[in-house]
Parts: sequence; C-alpha cells; structure tokens
Amino acid sequence: MKRLLTLLAIAAVLASSLVACAPVPQVIEKEVVVTATPVPVVVEKELTVYHWWTAGGEKQAMDVIFKHFRAANPDIKIVDNPLAGGGGITLKTVMQGMLAAKMPPDTFQSLSGSELKMYVDGAYLDPVDDVWAANNLDTNYPAVINKMVTFNGKKYGIPMNAHRANWLFYNVPLFKELGLEPPTNVDELIAVAKAIKEARPEVSPIGLGSRDKWTAIFLFDVVLLSEGGPDVYEQFYTGQLDVETDPVIRAAMEKYKALIPYLYPYHGAKIWSDIPGPLGEGQIGMMVIGDFAAAQLVQAGYVEGTDWEAVGFPQEPEEVFLMIVDTFTRPVGIKHPEANTAWLNNLADPDTQAEFNIIKGSIAIHKDVPDSNYPDDLHQRASAAFKGKRIVPASAHGALAPQNFLSDWQDILTRFLYTGDVDAALSQTALVMTSYDVAGQSEWYWAK
Repeated sequence: MKRLLTLLAIAAVLASSLVACAPVPQVIEKEVVVTATPVPVVVEKELTVYHWWTAGGEKQAMDVIFKHFRAANPDIKIVDNPLAGGGGITLKTVMQGMLAAKMPPDTFQSLSGSELKMYVDGAYLDPVDDVWAANNLDTNYPAVINKMVTFNGKKYGIPMNAHRANWLFYNVPLFKELGLEPPTNVDELIAVAKAIKEARPEVSPIGLGSRDKWTAIFLFDVVLLSEGGPDVYEQFYTGQLDVETDPVIRAAMEKYKALIPYLYPYHGAKIWSDIPGPLGEGQIGMMVIGDFAAAQLVQAGYVEGTDWEAVGFPQEPEEVFLMIVDTFTRPVGIKHPEANTAWLNNLADPDTQAEFNIIKGSIAIHKDVPDSNYPDDLHQRASAAFKGKRIVPASAHGALAPQNFLSDWQDILTRFLYTGDVDAALSQTALVMTSYDVAGQSEWYWAK
C-alpha cells in the first residue's frame, strides 16, 4: 500500500509538470483604438514669500500688501511663510540654508545695503532692473536708496518703506514739571539727564534695553552724529577712519561714557520693548530708539503730545534721517518668476506703500505718497524729514556696516556700558575693523 501511494504521488507531480510546460494557446484580438479627450495639466500659480513681519501690527501691515497683490493678481496663490525673530535673525539663518541648497522661495525679505549685498556676493539673487525701470524708481526713490540696492551696476531689491532710527522720545509731563526742553545735541542730552537725576532721583533719565545689544548701537550712533555729523558717521562705519587716533571718534566715545551714569540701571536685563511703557508712565525720562516705539506707546494707551513726544536727534550740527530700509528680492532659480515680478511691482506701487506704512509705523519711500497720508504727527514729520533732510543709512542691522563687524561691534559697546574703558573699546574696534576688512566690504558705498 505504501508503495502504491508513493507511485500515485509521483504520477501527480509529473502530470502537474506537464501541464505547466504545455504551450499556451495564442488568442489574436482585433486592435481597438480608443479615442479620449486629453485632461489638461493644471500648473497652479503660486508665490512663496518669506518675511519677518509676524507680530501684531507688522502682520496686519503684511496683510495689506497681500490684499493689494490679490486684487491685481487674483489667479496667484500666496504661500505665506512668516519667521519670527528680531531684525530678521531667524529668517537670515533659514535663508542661508535654503539658498545654499538651491531651494529658494519666490521672494524673501532683506534689508537694503550691506545685508542685501551678502546675498548678492553669494550669487543667490537675480537683478530686478526690469521692475525698477518699469516703475521709474530712479525718479520716484531717493538716490541713496538706489545706491543701497545697486551692486556691480545692477539692482537687486525693491524697497518699500523706511524706518527712522534716530528719534529721541521723552515724557511730556516730566519735562513740563522740570521746565526742560528736548535736547538738540549730546551735550544738552547729558545736561538734561543730569537735571532729571538731581530733581527726580527715582526716575531713570535715559532708558535702554541692552539685552537687545543693537540698542547700544542706536544710542552710540546719535552721539557720533552729534560729535562728527553725517560725513564722519559714514566714514566710521565704512572703515575710512583710523579709529584709535581719530579725535572725533575718541570724543564720541568719551561722551558715550558720560551717559552711563544716567542710564536705566537694569538695562542689561531688558529688551527694547520693555522701555516705552515705563517712559509713558514717567518712570523713564528719555529714550533713543526707532519710530517703531511710537506704535507700542500708542497701543499701550499713551497719547502723543500729552504723555510722550519725540524729536529727531541730534539736530546739531545737522539733523539727518537715519534710515533702515526693508526690501524684497528675486532669488536665482525660482519656480514662479512671473509671480515674483508681479509681487515686486506691487511693492513699488504708491497706493500699496501708502496704506501699508500707516499700519507698519514706517513711512513710504515713493515720492508720490504725501506727508498728509499719516494720521499722526510723528510720521508726518518723519515723511517731511525724509524728503527734506539728508538721508543716511543706519549702521545697525546691516544697513550700512557689514554684518560680521556689527556682531562684534555691538558686543564691544555693550561691554563698554559696564567698563567705561575708552582706550580698550577703541583698540578692540580698530582690531575688529581690520580683521573683517570693513573698508573693503564697504566699497559699494564709498567708492565713486
């Protein structure tokens, strides 16, 4: 029986093998041609935007730009990528990685001047001369803004607003109580600070939040402008002076030292936005900062002209408009070049600039936006100064001075607020300027 079962199993396997090896019958079918309507490939129009306008009024101001853009370009979808960070620090870090990896957004925010040049030097940007010419910006923008976006004979950004960095805010009731007038130069600033400290010891004469180290630069800049005027200011920040031997730079550092006893004593623990509130309350007498502080005072309920006021500072030897300018770019290798062009044209439109800058707390740079565009006195005066005073790029945030120098420079100034060592500060500054070749990096500005 076992033998029989074995033979049957072998037979079954052989039969299975034969079936598997048998030829497959061929079936010949008549060819059928099917005609179908082709489905179109839809390429969605998009614009990817990276920027640092993320907080409060800044976000609302960015929404105004989007509103104007969508009205003119309803078929383009905006992909908004806001990145928070003071002065765009986070955005700069992200952009360096994306651009190096050849993954550029369609446009991103930068500051005109030295910061913009950093991206141009990396070959990350295409020129925008077409947009500049189409909007006649050589005529509609000041010449210095032209210079701040022009490298190697081509333009690489479209700016749309300007912040004024050299405002001196002061508490109106305190000044009235003590019979004080706002100072016009650094000597008067020291004298007013002394008067406040003697009459009201509980009040800090000058507010500062140096945890944001760049605020130390803001304060030094107005001292330097007061001592040397705009020519020396530009020469210093573009490496044209011998820092250790120049008498004006030394005098400015000495005057800066003279302010230290009158500073808010806990400035190292505070950021800039911690200061406007106490100034509005009368706990701080004065503060040197950009016009962005006005929005914070207003939002906190303090009234311009009643609780606080601001003046351009210094006014001697010459009042200037110390300027920080935002701009947007055209990166190399973008996916949506037509959307980028539409975006940049929208930024140059005076109607977009007019509405945007009211909310942003800056001023429009297009000449067709009138001073009366702004509902408050401070920005009306800023707009008039922008059109009537000399415009000087601010050093801070990379508008004029090179970024690598600024990083060390703000550390030098912040330490100086605790040491008061003039010789050491000048020596360190000279070394850093030489190490980073500030003169060479700044040739874009000073070369004729």
